Amino acid sequence: MALLNLASAIVLILLGMRQLRKGLDRLFGSRLVEWLQETAQQPLKAFFAGIVAGLISPSSSAIAMLSVQMLTQSALTASRMLAVLLGANIGLTVTVQLLTFDLQDFAGVFIVIGGIGFLFSQRALFKGAGQVLLGLGFIFLAMSIIAQTGKLAVANADMRVLFSVIDHYPWLVFASTALLALALQSSTATIGLGLGLAKGGLVSGITLVPWVLGANLGIGLTMLIAGWASLEGRRLGLASILLKTLAALLILAGGTGLAHYLMNLVPGAIDRNAANLNTFFNVAIGLCALPLLSVISRALAYLIPDQTLEDQEEGSVFLDPLLLQTPSLALSQAAREELRILDHLKLMLQTVWGARANQGRELTAKIENLYERIVSIQEELKEYLGQIGDENLSQEDIDWRFSLLDYAQELAIIATLIKRDLADASARTARSTKDLRPEDAGELEDFLARTSQRMEKATVLLMTQDVRMANTFIQEKEQISEHYRTVRRRHLERLTAGEKPDTSFFDLLNCFRRINSHLTSVAYAIVRSGEGGQNGPDATGADPDEAWLNSDDAAAHRKTFAPA
Repeated sequence: MALLNLASAIVLILLGMRQLRKGLDRLFGSRLVEWLQETAQQPLKAFFAGIVAGLISPSSSAIAMLSVQMLTQSALTASRMLAVLLGANIGLTVTVQLLTFDLQDFAGVFIVIGGIGFLFSQRALFKGAGQVLLGLGFIFLAMSIIAQTGKLAVANADMRVLFSVIDHYPWLVFASTALLALALQSSTATIGLGLGLAKGGLVSGITLVPWVLGANLGIGLTMLIAGWASLEGRRLGLASILLKTLAALLILAGGTGLAHYLMNLVPGAIDRNAANLNTFFNVAIGLCALPLLSVISRALAYLIPDQTLEDQEEGSVFLDPLLLQTPSLALSQAAREELRILDHLKLMLQTVWGARANQGRELTAKIENLYERIVSIQEELKEYLGQIGDENLSQEDIDWRFSLLDYAQELAIIATLIKRDLADASARTARSTKDLRPEDAGELEDFLARTSQRMEKATVLLMTQDVRMANTFIQEKEQISEHYRTVRRRHLERLTAGEKPDTSFFDLLNCFRRINSHLTSVAYAIVRSGEGGQNGPDATGADPDEAWLNSDDAAAHRKTFAPA
């Protein structure tokens, strides 16, 4: 029965952490990311901003992906992002501190008030606040169950002998709690279990030291796994593991004497001292590592070298299922995956144009591979966005989710345009016995440069969602359409009597125009959102006057990528 009670208490803590995380996400959402990007421009500011992030998003896996997202979506350097991560580790310890307050008797009050706000309120503010209180109530109730179970277990001679034996094996406790934190994906639940058992008299202060250290190492392991899909995630996860392991080994090497000293450094109850140890441990790591961030960043870059786009594995990189529990972060990662599609499109465009410049050298396999990657990422992205529920999303985030679905479809159509139409026109130009006029070749190079620049701007626009920039982006599309008509007219004016227009030249121009039109889709969505409009499954495409691909396979393509 005691083990069953402990298991139920762990489930309650995990459920409470989930409600707490979702409630805070409902209250702050994507604004946390925006605020961090504005604040974390200096290492010291980034460090304190990370502390706030740990308070607002008390989840090690969410913090890991938040760090990766900011590093890949903004101009922040790796050293500044490490500063955010170090600060976030300190912020995460506040939840453990809350567990040591004698609030177990008020668990029912938290659950009732929080439940009323969450279940019956329609406003996002009250609903989120109610969810936070509900989560705290579950956590306090779990701590009460653990403490009562510990007191009952103390009366059992076998249980006393078992837990007295583990006092002599701190390394085993350290490794076991690290694995437990990894399995639960929550250091708070792991440390909370130890605090409850200690308060019940079953675990000694000497054992709590490796218990807390192991739970902290579990955070590092969770971060490494959560961010393993991306290069930046692996680097941040490795940094967390190395720093926490080094600090933990130094403490464990001090033996029982150092453990006893740390647990009695500040007078207080055993659970309070353990929570203080958890906080002091992370504060010490942060203060020691903060001056060495640039050195650490260079070491991580050496240990985990950069990868080219072609070296990356096929399929999605940033669509972590763990973040589906935090919808605002999941949406941000979906946007990051669309940035990756844009990167593939840039490489695909360069490859097709390179084939033309090299007299039609066969690069079909490479182009086909890039196309298949884009389609694969788009399909995974559609499925991922479909799994993000509306429950914890604001109307603005719901609209943005539809916009991401629409834009992923537009990018897939651009890939089809490049693979089929642009590649075909380029190949015909390369095979032609008649060279393009220098003026026409210059016009095409200008359109290529403009299209590449527009892809770069679309990347920035997708990251910032800036309405003013979106309006400029739409105006540039109109300018490109006008320039397209001007270039066509110039070409016709240059023809001599009896000379036929170059259809391949016109086809290439038209491909570039259509690519730029489809790129503009995200700008229309951002402007609609900024004006208070709503997107949805029937949102318009990039250009109201731009027809979809004029073929049966393109119609099927659009139907395939329609939002579920």
